[in-house]
Amino acid sequence: MFFLFRPDSGGLGIAALSVYRSFMDKMSYGVYMDIKGRTRIAVLTAGAASMAAQIIFLREFLIVFYGNEISIGMILAGWLFWGAIGSLFLGRLADIVSDKTRLLYSALILLSGLIPLVLMGIRFAKPAMGIFPGEIAGYYPMVLAALTLLCMPCVLLGFIFSAACRVYSSVPSEASRSVAGIYMMDSLGAIAGGLVASYILVPLMDSLGIALIFSALILSAAFILEKDDDRVFFGRSARVLTALAILIGTVFFLAGGYERIKTGSIKRLWSGFSVKASRDSVYGNVVVAERGGQVSLYGNGLHLYTVPDRLSAENAVHFTLLENTLPKKVLIVGGGAGGLLAEVMKHDVDRIDYIELDPLIIEMSRMYLPETYARALDDERVRIMNVDGRLYVKTTGEKYDCVIVALGDPFTAQINRFYTVEFFREAKRIMAPGAVLSFGLTSSENYIGEELADYLSSIFRSLNSVFADILLIPGDTMLFLASSEPGHLTSDVDILTDRMTERGIEAQYVNEYYLFDTLSPGRIEYARNAVAGRGGISLNTDLRPISYYFATVFWSTQFDTPALRRFFNTLDAGIIWGASGSLIFLVSLFSLLKKNDKKRYAALLAIAGAGFAGIVFQICVILAFQAVYGYVFYKIGVIVTSFMAGLVIGSFEARKSMDKDAPDKRALKTLQALLAGTSLFLPAVFVLFSKAETAWVCAIGAELIFPLMPVIFGFIGGMIFPIANRIVLDSRNDVGRVSGASNGMDLIGACAGALLASSVFIPILGIFQTCLIAGAFNLALLMTGGSGDDIV
Repeated sequence: MFFLFRPDSGGLGIAALSVYRSFMDKMSYGVYMDIKGRTRIAVLTAGAASMAAQIIFLREFLIVFYGNEISIGMILAGWLFWGAIGSLFLGRLADIVSDKTRLLYSALILLSGLIPLVLMGIRFAKPAMGIFPGEIAGYYPMVLAALTLLCMPCVLLGFIFSAACRVYSSVPSEASRSVAGIYMMDSLGAIAGGLVASYILVPLMDSLGIALIFSALILSAAFILEKDDDRVFFGRSARVLTALAILIGTVFFLAGGYERIKTGSIKRLWSGFSVKASRDSVYGNVVVAERGGQVSLYGNGLHLYTVPDRLSAENAVHFTLLENTLPKKVLIVGGGAGGLLAEVMKHDVDRIDYIELDPLIIEMSRMYLPETYARALDDERVRIMNVDGRLYVKTTGEKYDCVIVALGDPFTAQINRFYTVEFFREAKRIMAPGAVLSFGLTSSENYIGEELADYLSSIFRSLNSVFADILLIPGDTMLFLASSEPGHLTSDVDILTDRMTERGIEAQYVNEYYLFDTLSPGRIEYARNAVAGRGGISLNTDLRPISYYFATVFWSTQFDTPALRRFFNTLDAGIIWGASGSLIFLVSLFSLLKKNDKKRYAALLAIAGAGFAGIVFQICVILAFQAVYGYVFYKIGVIVTSFMAGLVIGSFEARKSMDKDAPDKRALKTLQALLAGTSLFLPAVFVLFSKAETAWVCAIGAELIFPLMPVIFGFIGGMIFPIANRIVLDSRNDVGRVSGASNGMDLIGACAGALLASSVFIPILGIFQTCLIAGAFNLALLMTGGSGDDIV
């Protein structure tokens, strides 16, 4: 029924909402007549809305912050941080306030309005911070946006959990089971919300429509929560308020307000441009914008290409094809519609294979580019393939004379995978004798600074580990040319000019005079020394994307504060492991606490450790999927939802163990050991599928293994929380405070894991060592938790 509620079908949407309301009414008056039943419905709905909001917020952050996966960690960290604040500090209100149902109702009403407002805030974030459309944002704006925008809704969500636990619990002896029950209902709702949002709503509408749908569902749940309350002030006024909100929302849709807000938000985000079109696909958002007579395409906010831009197209194509004595088959990965195809055709080639993952890019290029550019897409020599470039290069049996990677700088993990040692090896396999591989990266024509040199050097060293001959052509965009044959590449202007003349190539920029200036020996030598002479730079690999980190740091140092610049410049693997080891040592001192204090703090730390490891493992799965398959924008909702599914199954199993009065401490230790062991299991799976070369194995990994892996560590975390929380409660009466503390520790651990894993650990240490840190932390907690008889 959810899919009927679309902005362009007002009557059907109202009907769907009415059906949902009727269903919820039957639920509240039938099996779940009492307050516990209505609380379950409220928590279920809040959990669904929470997960749906998390998915659409993640998608919007990826669009606003140019698809940079670091923003995933930032938004998760901000989400978890404010959720922890809500649980730890506002959870006490649930114990103090006498009218707990009214408190929970008020929180739900407020949450329903905040979700669409925060979504709009994300869209306005870059203009509000003075960041121009298409400009790369540094770390500081990401952190600021995440912490500021997610404050109110996440604090409310953290508080709702504590308040619901207090409303649901009637006697202290049942408190631990009540908290476990609310935890499970929240997770069940999250699964439902994630599945509906990912598989039904995302393909049908944009994020604003999804946000409004779940806001309406929260209003319905709030209506049910207070449905049987006949107090003059609270009960009746609450019903009037809820009904009025639904009525206003309905009128808003019918009056076309949705489309006006959607259009206005896009114009605001792309201020200074004339936006021709903005459309979403399962792979992301594509915008066509015009400015100063030039038409540009952007994917998830990242610049793809601009037309006319003859200089960039000529540089990318002619330097590459002139290095080959007789190029006949050319492979272009990305950007072909931006003028590259037309330039390649000047060389009398037989076939051009053009790869573009998202078919929407091709569709919008045909619709909005000038006719001369669109016509090149229909040339009989051009074969367009909407597949992942890495998968094609890994599995094809074709051989090419030239391979042009026109994806730009690796500001995202998705693009970084085309500049790793693994990709260069795969590209070498499909290159014919005398073939040339080329790509261009941001540089400086006359001076290469330290951060820029580190960035370019990481990719040069990776390329040099695979190819025997490399030529660097300096400029604001440095062109990398590579061949497997020593001495094959040339910077001799006479040779290249003769080849241009023989082929009858007429170029506006790349001519004899331009070649003479660009290929001067002094400039080439300077560029080579600046890039190749850097020592101590690691190779860029799929599971240790160091160039992705260097690229982000390089851009951040252009705009972020000097203190942040110094921080990034001092970070390395040794410092990270040293800081992590110091933290683990401090945790080991915990064993010196008194026995009575120790048991509760040990349980709380176990919850924090599980939260830390769970989110670290989840981000490792997300970034490993991106490195191996390249379209995490499409699968992110499924990956996050499968983690919640594991939490539900784990919490259900934990409740069963409570019925059997199983020894809590022994079970907790076993689960901590399993979580530590997961740190070795996950990297092995990542490596296995990253090396897969057959299409069916890759498909199994993308559609089954990676999406379901989070169920494993989600299950362990789902069991740890209720069992550890039972130890913390231990017949105490302050259920709201204690459940808030448990949930807060879970969220604090997860917040730290999200922030560190995405922005520091994975780019510098790689996925394998990041998993090891999470495992080592939980192992330390296990070893300092005391003997098995301390708590039983």
